[in-house]
Amino acid sequence: MGNGYIQIPGYEILRPLGAGGMSTVYLALQRSLDRTVAIKVMRRGTDAAAADAAQGEKRFLLEGRLMAKLPHRNIVAVYDIVSSDAVAYISMEYLDGGTLSDRMKTGLALSDAVSVIVQIASALEFAHAHGVVHRDLKPANIMFRDSGTPVLTDFGIARWQDGSATRLTQTGMLVGTPTYMSPEQINGQQVDGRADLYSLGILFYELLAGTAPFQGVTAVAVLMAHLTQPPPPLSEEFHSFQPVLDRMLAKNRDERYASMKEFSDDLKARLVHSDTLLMRLQLDPNHISSEQLRALGFYTSTPTGGGLHDSLLSSLPATPRPTPLPAGTSGLQSSSVTQSRSPWMWITAAAGVVLVVIGLWLVFGGRSHLSKADEVQVRVMLEGAEQRIKANELMKPSGDSAFDVLQSVQQKDPDNAKAQELLDRIARKLAEQAQQSLAAGKLDEAAEQDSQALFVRPDDASLHTLKTQIEQARKSAQVKAQIRGLLERAQTARAAGHIFGDAGAYTLLAQAHALAPNDVDVQKRLDAVVGEQLDTARKSLAAGQSAQVSAELARLQPYLGVEPGFIALRGEADAMLKKQQRENSIVGLLQRGNQQLRAAHLAEPGGDNAYETLGELVKLAGGDKRVAEFGDALARALLSDARKLDNSGQAPRALERAGLALRVVPGMADAQTLKTQIEQRLGARAAKLAQTLSSAKQAIAEQRFVPPASDDAYTSLQAALALDPANTDARQLLGELPKRIVEAATARAQTNAAVAATIVDFARRIFVHDAALAALSQKLQAQLAAEKNAALAQAARDRIGKILAVSAPSPEQLRACA
Repeated sequence: MGNGYIQIPGYEILRPLGAGGMSTVYLALQRSLDRTVAIKVMRRGTDAAAADAAQGEKRFLLEGRLMAKLPHRNIVAVYDIVSSDAVAYISMEYLDGGTLSDRMKTGLALSDAVSVIVQIASALEFAHAHGVVHRDLKPANIMFRDSGTPVLTDFGIARWQDGSATRLTQTGMLVGTPTYMSPEQINGQQVDGRADLYSLGILFYELLAGTAPFQGVTAVAVLMAHLTQPPPPLSEEFHSFQPVLDRMLAKNRDERYASMKEFSDDLKARLVHSDTLLMRLQLDPNHISSEQLRALGFYTSTPTGGGLHDSLLSSLPATPRPTPLPAGTSGLQSSSVTQSRSPWMWITAAAGVVLVVIGLWLVFGGRSHLSKADEVQVRVMLEGAEQRIKANELMKPSGDSAFDVLQSVQQKDPDNAKAQELLDRIARKLAEQAQQSLAAGKLDEAAEQDSQALFVRPDDASLHTLKTQIEQARKSAQVKAQIRGLLERAQTARAAGHIFGDAGAYTLLAQAHALAPNDVDVQKRLDAVVGEQLDTARKSLAAGQSAQVSAELARLQPYLGVEPGFIALRGEADAMLKKQQRENSIVGLLQRGNQQLRAAHLAEPGGDNAYETLGELVKLAGGDKRVAEFGDALARALLSDARKLDNSGQAPRALERAGLALRVVPGMADAQTLKTQIEQRLGARAAKLAQTLSSAKQAIAEQRFVPPASDDAYTSLQAALALDPANTDARQLLGELPKRIVEAATARAQTNAAVAATIVDFARRIFVHDAALAALSQKLQAQLAAEKNAALAQAARDRIGKILAVSAPSPEQLRACA
């Protein structure tokens, strides 16, 4: 309100948060819900080409739609996506916990590093399961919702794995950030989730070692290192993670983990079954326990299936986090830094170690049975838990639920089979309730009940399946509600005559169709609106009013250009226009040909005679009745002229005219009779000369001027002069040939300079000293060079622009590469 920032209806822009290559992010207040959001607003450059701007906005909006299709606690939430004449923006969750880049500057504890990697792996696993590859994983794209929840952001260059949907970038285009880019991305190959796994491995390595594995003075050097160099081995302190990172960073993606889940399972197994890692994690800030494993993003096994470590871990106390290292410290906080810890932290840690020792003694060397009192207490608690299950007090009230009682049982008797049976009953009962809530459409209740069941039995595959069903039902319900709202608004807008624009009927229906492309009702409404808008153009088409049709379609093109109805009508209009243009050309040529007949320009002068005009008509409309009639008229005129020439003693020219008449109408009996009579009087030589001249004129009319064209005019004229060196017609046609070639090549250069240059090049080999051909050749070569340079420059600009727009390193990244 008066702060100078962009104005967006429904939002109060508070301040800018940051800016990128194509957008600016603002902190804003969404007035209707009184919540703080981050609004990513696309910058629409006034000097950008329309096609580039449209493609950029398409990528911008697709980024929002990708994130909106990925509801996950570790993926930024999208609230709204809007594109109007005034503005295009994405309203999303505001994350105020800073970026992973910020936290890496002060160093992270080992447990924090593992937590980030595990949770981001979970987010990527979810994205991959929905067909999306992120392709630009890096610390700047990981933000924090709170101190322990990393959130994956910036899907600006993500793409669908199966290629079925519209791609954000073209195949073979270099996208990503050099420091974290996979070999297949660098090579411009198709990517799948294993490319994200490689980038996650780079990030994991950097969190452990304090620096990225591949570095160089330039971005190109970093890319080459990814392709050719093995990563430096981790220090001895982190050697337990080396096998994991070796698989994550394999150059050949077939040698990596097949999925994020396989990676997470392997990492969890190594943590749980490694005493060294357990001790390191206990002495580091998170002090491993079963609950702390859950905090890391893992789910521990139940005591009966988890073995020694899980049984012990569940009893370890959680301890507070130590103070992070000072700013500027790279890598993880060292487990050897102890001076700053308080005595109480040492006491707590010592107590944890004592409990571990006691637990080991109990398992391996202690008593094998509970005391009588403990047995009684366990039996009473089991009965109490069973009563609570019957009373449906499964997870509530907190502290006194069936689940809480069974947790107490496990503390006394970790291997109690009855407790495990009752825990299974709790999970089953919660799952049944979740299914009932799902069937009743109570999706929030269903999600809560399934989450509780998963808390009890986190490894139960059926519960994960149910969770997916609930999430899909939630998503479907949200989409249906959104579609209903769009249809209602579209109906109101249509009644008001508001069709296009941000809140127009067509725009709203198109949005609904994008959400539900197979919805018959939505399609019917959309077709109705499109049909109404095309009605005027359709009527003009029926009336043959091509100018009105073109004007109306040009008006609708920006809005309906992708609609099948518009495309079909455009095709009909183009066909009508082409037909009219063809008709106009035929009529014009016939008028010109008839004028040439009246002027007795039958086969001369070159470039203005009826014979050449007939050649153009045959190419344009050979089967047209009017062309045949014009040909008959020309043949009769040629035959009449042949008779006059024969009567006046010009038998050779008469023979040529009779030959041309037969070329026009091959079966013309009178022309054939006259030709035979003249040939008998003149002899074979004169007949051959007349036929050769006729072939030369035919070749000129069809622009077959010089070799290597077949039956070319130059060869025929040379043959005519060999028969009669003094032949006037042959010499005149030969002298005019360079001029004819220049005219034809100049016209061809308007559409294809390369073909024109080829024609001139062959002609210059014969007419070496012709100045007009030499000048045209020079002009065409300059035109070709300019076109080639322009094409090369544009290709270079496109390539560089794509790379820089998507993957150009920021100053911070360049410093990291140095």
